[in-house]
Amino acid sequence: MNDQKISIYEEITAKIITALEDGVNPWAKPWQTVHYGPFRNALTNRPYRGLNVLLLNLVALARGHADPRWLTFRNAEQLGGHVRKGEKGAAIVFWKFLPARDRDGDAAPDALTDDDQERKLIPFARSYTVFNVEQCEGLDLPPLVEEGAPSLDECNELAEQILALPNLKHGGNKACYLPGPDMVLLPHRSSFEHDDFYYATGYHEICHWTGHPSRLNRMFGTRFGDLGYAFEELVAEIGAAFLGAHTGIPFENMHHPEYIHHWLQILQGDSKAIFTAAAKAQQAADFVLDKAGIVCVQEDVPATNELPVAA
Repeated sequence: MNDQKISIYEEITAKIITALEDGVNPWAKPWQTVHYGPFRNALTNRPYRGLNVLLLNLVALARGHADPRWLTFRNAEQLGGHVRKGEKGAAIVFWKFLPARDRDGDAAPDALTDDDQERKLIPFARSYTVFNVEQCEGLDLPPLVEEGAPSLDECNELAEQILALPNLKHGGNKACYLPGPDMVLLPHRSSFEHDDFYYATGYHEICHWTGHPSRLNRMFGTRFGDLGYAFEELVAEIGAAFLGAHTGIPFENMHHPEYIHHWLQILQGDSKAIFTAAAKAQQAADFVLDKAGIVCVQEDVPATNELPVAA
């Protein structure tokens, strides 16, 4: 693994660790308080997803950006403007998947699967830099218009569609997912201080529900050992926040402090862990939204000529 690749993983992981140590939830949603829509590319208007939401969120929180639109140097030129001199960008990440090869450049023997003999694909992280619209000048863009906040009824309707997916039972004073009977348990709605807390808790447990062998078959025991359970909690926490962002359910006040120490252990011991967690969380959220019949827009992908060398 080259030094550049290590720097991308370690730099991003360090940002998440610092945020957690400072008591900042990297997957909270400041864009929910000002209804300008999700973080998105200013040129294509397509949203960012997964780990990139976390990364842009940290930058927006630190710098106070209210505009959710971001762009590259080239995007700024395409919009007739430019990034102001001296402005510092934000690093986001995309993946390129290449076939495994041996030292001579041929497909490696172990890069062929036993079933279909197709080449295995090896992921390479590629990082590139975006700037907030507020850091630019001369852009030919319409003014940012505050979107109408979804009504409480609309939010609840989407949340109810999601909660209808699993076998859900109410009762007791504990929220959990039981893999054996494949069942989500939630306290009665009246036990929660607010409906948002009820839905947010349900989202968390439903993200666990997606990991069942009949669905996404998500297991982490081998890689994370005794911390596998805590890692699954991290996936569910981020996945639930993604669902909340998509359906208008706020997550700023939903925390699981009992896992922070374990999450820090995981991130400090494995610089790729947050990449895996965010990817699995987005996969879980996408699975739930698809099953609930809620449209999910694909992420903006940069043009090839805007990407730097493989990182």
